[in-house]
Amino acid sequence: MTQEQEICLALDTALEACSVGLAIRANGKVTHFERSLALGRGHAEHLMDELQILLNGQGLAYKDLSRIAATIGPGSFTGLRVGLATARALALALDIPVIGASTLMALALDAQAAGKRGAIGCFIDARRNQIYGQFFTLGEEGTPPQAISEAEAKTADQFAQECTTFPDLTLIGNGAPLVIAAAPDEKLENATFLPVSYPRMAALARWALDEPKSTTPPAPLYLRAPDAKPQASKAIAHQ
Repeated sequence: MTQEQEICLALDTALEACSVGLAIRANGKVTHFERSLALGRGHAEHLMDELQILLNGQGLAYKDLSRIAATIGPGSFTGLRVGLATARALALALDIPVIGASTLMALALDAQAAGKRGAIGCFIDARRNQIYGQFFTLGEEGTPPQAISEAEAKTADQFAQECTTFPDLTLIGNGAPLVIAAAPDEKLENATFLPVSYPRMAALARWALDEPKSTTPPAPLYLRAPDAKPQASKAIAHQ
C-alpha cells in the first residue's frame, strides 16, 4: 500500500450470504470490489477463503489495509458473531480500526449506491412471524443515510402500517415482500421495491472509509432473545 492509498475491507456474515468487499481510495478516486457467496449457514468455514480471494484479486495483503468494517446485526446470532470476531481479530493483529454498522444501515447504503433517494424502509425476515426493520432518509451519495426510526423487531402488519404513512417510499431486504403483502389494499401502490436480500459490501466499505475511528470495538446488535435456548434438563447446577 502506498501512502496515498486508504483501503477498507468490509464483511457481512449476519444474513444468508458470506459477503466481503473492498473500497480503495487513491489520488482522490475510490474503486470498489466485492464478492458474495449465498450460503444460508456455514459462514465460518468460508469467510477467510472469501477474504483471501478478494484481496488476491487486487494484489493486496492484509498488511495493506487501513481499516475494517463489519455488520453487527440484526441477523443470525451465530453468523454475526463469526463476522464480528473475525473483524476484531484482524483489526487487533493489524493495529487498525474496525467500524461497525447494522445490517439495516448496510441495506440503506446499498440502496443509496443504486441511486435511490428519499425515505427507505429496510426489512429483514427475522422468522417467528417477526421482521427486523428501520426507516432511513437517503441523500446524495457521500452523505450517510439518516435514521428516522429505531431498529426494531415487529410483525409485518405493524411495519406495513408504518409504511403507509410515507407518501413515497422504497423498500429493501428479504423482509420487504412480507411487509408489502401485509399492507392494506393498494396502500403501498406507490412504493418501490428493491429485490435485494442481503447488502453488498462495496457500499459499506466506501462508507466506512470516512467514518470516525471508534475507541471501542463494535458490539452485536440483538433485537430479540436467541432462538436457541438451553434445555432445562441440560442446565448445569451451580453450587
